[in-house]
Amino acid sequence: MVEIIPKAPPKRPLWQNILFFLSLAAPIAAIAGYFVLDHYADQSGKGVKGLRAQIAQVKTPEEMSLENELFEAQDKINDFSGLLENHKYASKLFPFLGSICHPKVQFQSLDFVVSDSGFSVSFPALAESYEVLHQQLLILRSAESIQSFEMSDIGMGKEGGVTFSLSLNISPQIFQ
Repeated sequence: MVEIIPKAPPKRPLWQNILFFLSLAAPIAAIAGYFVLDHYADQSGKGVKGLRAQIAQVKTPEEMSLENELFEAQDKINDFSGLLENHKYASKLFPFLGSICHPKVQFQSLDFVVSDSGFSVSFPALAESYEVLHQQLLILRSAESIQSFEMSDIGMGKEGGVTFSLSLNISPQIFQ
């Protein structure tokens, strides 16, 4: 059936009209904001350059050289403080070794090596007996600061006891 009287087209809801205009206004506002902020940034940069030029005109050569010396001293102090923060205290090794050494084990000499992979200590030692050697082994296994260890050259000593060589890889935290 053909309708003779045309009907009015349906109206869009108000919220759709509002969203349509907001979707057009948001990019326009963003683009306008970019140019406004860019203009203000240029003005601020020019103002800072002008102030620096005025300060440079007021300073005397003596003040400038003194300022340069102060900056150099500050750089040296910062470098030195960085060195102190990262310094490893090798003297902390001895209390650590005392804490992991069995009372009846004697270390005869010590070889301490610092490398990129960590800290290692090697030394020949003398234990009173195999039982003491076993107890020393248990102490080393339970020590958290020892990353790994190797015991080698186990044998009987000339004057009794058990001789052996020990190599330890130690965690860097004990040297902090």
